Amino acid sequence: MADPVDIERHLADPKTYEDTILRIFTKKRQRGMTFSEVDDNGVTYFDTATNRRTLSRVIARSVANDEYRPQPVDLWILDSKGKQRAAHMPTFTDHVVGSALFQLISHNACCYGLPGVYSYLPGKTNVTAMRSLAAFVRAHRTKVGDKGPPLYVLQSDFEHYGDNLPVGPDAALWPILREVVGLGSSNGNVSQHVWDLIIRLARPVVRDQDGAQFTRVHGVAMGTPLVPMLADLAVVPMDKAILDIDGIFYARYNDDFLIAHPDLTALHEADARIDALLDELGVKRKLTKELRTALSATGQTCADDPAYRGRGRIDSLGLSVSHAGTLAVGPHRLRRFVARVATRIDGVAAGLRRLPPTERARQLVAATNVMLDVTSPFAVAGLPSLLDSTTDRGTLKDLDFRIARKIVQAATGRPGVLGFRVVSPAALRGEMGLVSLVKLRNER
Repeated sequence: MADPVDIERHLADPKTYEDTILRIFTKKRQRGMTFSEVDDNGVTYFDTATNRRTLSRVIARSVANDEYRPQPVDLWILDSKGKQRAAHMPTFTDHVVGSALFQLISHNACCYGLPGVYSYLPGKTNVTAMRSLAAFVRAHRTKVGDKGPPLYVLQSDFEHYGDNLPVGPDAALWPILREVVGLGSSNGNVSQHVWDLIIRLARPVVRDQDGAQFTRVHGVAMGTPLVPMLADLAVVPMDKAILDIDGIFYARYNDDFLIAHPDLTALHEADARIDALLDELGVKRKLTKELRTALSATGQTCADDPAYRGRGRIDSLGLSVSHAGTLAVGPHRLRRFVARVATRIDGVAAGLRRLPPTERARQLVAATNVMLDVTSPFAVAGLPSLLDSTTDRGTLKDLDFRIARKIVQAATGRPGVLGFRVVSPAALRGEMGLVSLVKLRNER
């Protein structure tokens, strides 16, 4: 890891904001928003990219001279899957400054050390977290054998983490954030005006739809750039306390965390350490969603602690890790992937009804091969991540079977596997050249 950066010096450098404005523009362009207005004032994202040098100099000078003042963020309500969530919209300039700060603080946070944290950090994702768990499971299996004792796993998260996180003046978060912010400076700190700017962006004034303004003491301003970093830093003392337990595995992604150890007493010790710290940190565990697993091939529940139920896999962060340490995308993602393929096959089959079943199958195989080609613009959504993250060949074999079955069902009109009597799996793979996901994964 590179050395920490002097955040105050970078905030006074126009180049910091030029890079940020260009990064924001690139994202907006990918979404087809090149000429959308940034603040309902006639200025578009294209304009900000074109004039980024001038805008960056103005921002850098105002920050360096302690003249920059963040504006209130507008509060609006999102309806998502039957739930209402608060969202906050900063002005474009505040978004630029906040995004620049996020990049700088993220870099320093990596230098500071965020043990076991995989969210919103360079080079770390939900996939890297679950790959680490899979490696831990394989190491355990290598040591004890396939029929050896289970690995005990605790999955938990925090109750309304974003809404309940303390952000008042005395919150436990701020000393941690200040230490991270000051890492790259010569005296280990930043000037008061820079720290005040960071606090105003991290804990902004909120303006509701009636025009009333307030500042939160609990709950982060979702939608503002610094929120992910606040979530990562808020429970670092808990992260470190858990990892102090010898031989333990720990991974946290935002508010979801996962702990594993071959010794049940280590899990009980982790429970005790978590409970001892959460009041101080101002967060609570969501006990209704906790899942305790005795991970093994036999699926036997732990006799000493029945809360640890026997299971053959761990589902977390959209992925599954088996008792053998293989990785696959989660069941819900597999169902969604197969549904997308099936919908396309049905769509193609509708135009092939006059062809005989064998020729219909041949045409469907050709169409399916295009769907399963990652280089094709018509590849089915989710294919690259499926092939990149899945090491469980059994899962891929099952997907191959389901896709082949769907093709013969659409080609012959017969339900279930009866279509294989007309068009056999060997004919699909050998004569017609149906692509195999197992083969594609082996080639990667």
